[in-house]
Amino acid sequence: MKLFSLLIFLLLWSCAPKGNENNWPQPAGPNGNWTVTTNDPVPTAFSVTTGENILWKAELPEGGQSGITVWEDRIFLTVMKPLNHLEEEQKEIKGADILALCLDAKERKILWENELKGSVKSEYMSGFSDSSTPGPVTDGKHVWFYNASGNLSCFDFEGNKQWERTWKPVEELESVHFPFNKQFEPLLDSNTILNMETYWEKDGKRVYGWNYIYGLDKLTGKVLWISEDALTHYNTPFFGKTEKGKSALMIGRGGHHQVPEKPTGYSLIDLENGKTIWQYQTDEGLALYHATWNKDYAVWYTEKECVIHLINAKTGELQRKISLTSGVDIRSYNDSTGKYDLQENIDIQQDFELNVFPAWFTNIIVNDKLFFLCFKRGKYRKNIGPEYSIGRVDLKTGKTTYLQVPVQVAYNNGQKSYIWNTELTTTNINNKGLDVAHDKRSRRDGWHWNFNGNPIAINDKIFFTTMLGLTYCIDASTEDFDETAFISLNDLGPKGETWSVNTPSFANGKLYHRTLKHLICIGEE
Repeated sequence: MKLFSLLIFLLLWSCAPKGNENNWPQPAGPNGNWTVTTNDPVPTAFSVTTGENILWKAELPEGGQSGITVWEDRIFLTVMKPLNHLEEEQKEIKGADILALCLDAKERKILWENELKGSVKSEYMSGFSDSSTPGPVTDGKHVWFYNASGNLSCFDFEGNKQWERTWKPVEELESVHFPFNKQFEPLLDSNTILNMETYWEKDGKRVYGWNYIYGLDKLTGKVLWISEDALTHYNTPFFGKTEKGKSALMIGRGGHHQVPEKPTGYSLIDLENGKTIWQYQTDEGLALYHATWNKDYAVWYTEKECVIHLINAKTGELQRKISLTSGVDIRSYNDSTGKYDLQENIDIQQDFELNVFPAWFTNIIVNDKLFFLCFKRGKYRKNIGPEYSIGRVDLKTGKTTYLQVPVQVAYNNGQKSYIWNTELTTTNINNKGLDVAHDKRSRRDGWHWNFNGNPIAINDKIFFTTMLGLTYCIDASTEDFDETAFISLNDLGPKGETWSVNTPSFANGKLYHRTLKHLICIGEE
């Protein structure tokens, strides 16, 4: 009888649906937390330059920054409205309109496209986001496209528009001008589609000119609720479930350029009605990060205090602060020996006069360990490091470790090698041969003062992308954060000619990524 029961269980288990592992329905993935577990093989080494594990690539009509949403053989993403020519000596390249694209993964071609007009212009290919930054969201029947310049439109899978919602993002408030830095990423919770909008009513219910989360009926666009608390437009909200299984969203306030939303800190928002479950206030740090949390804790990030805050996710109370500089281990690459040197239990501030500045939007938690890229020295901060390094914080023990990684890959007669400790640049040339970004900050290597794409984790393998069009694969499961954790550095195109600030997606056993020029499908051949 026990054997029979076991066989029945195994049969039912094998026939049970495996969730959404074959789809990537929104920028943050099927679970809304940028991580996924799958039985499919995960490509951890690839190269567009050599063709290694590149199944195909498709030319894009213009560059863009949205995530890549995948549902079976449909791929959705956005680009800026294509430019066909530039005026001579043109100093600014700006626009407010984007194209919503639907591609066929089998035919590798664009099935349909629709224009989403916006009201506030952004720079093209800015290293700090543009109008095309938010990724699409789908439920398998409809797809919702976002223009950060003020447009949310719903289409069916044939490209027929079902409804459209427009708003005016804040540019200036009380004589304070805000640069175009829109980092909200869309989410779908059951029948509610989420959006970040500026509140322009002087009715006393919300603060005029502040940004809030809007819960919208996904089939009509009707406003169901507006969050009680506000968030800064720099913040990337984070979806999760409370201890009692309630859908909730963590939002953050605090940012550069005098963003007005107060108080600085987090709010946990009930996605049934937009009400605040709890609020965390602090005078340290800013909200230019994923507002990471789970049912047990939330993590708040600082840029100059060199600590992270561990917050009780049930109450919003501070549990403790973890130092990013004291008692840390550093593994740095020695160019002379070609090996890593280890410095154990040191104090970065005292020994090297360095602070740790977690790079914006590069944070992800896997198995109670926090991973992030470290900003390096540059024009804006000259006392930060360690350079070209990834940080790992064990949130249980408080131990912090840094691992240096290479900056670029090079190929000589088919042999792959790494370039270390070298500041590099790239270009912003589109498929028409036009330089579509005038800001020199958009040509950096991605290790100082820019917004890289959000990382994702697949089966404990973390994928980080930098502006040079490179993707790091890191093993999050190693006991020691040493050279064994560095799996590979993978190019999305030729050295110095490739640009990306995008997030990869994983669906149907394939990794999807994009550059300024191409959509790329990656898989084990």
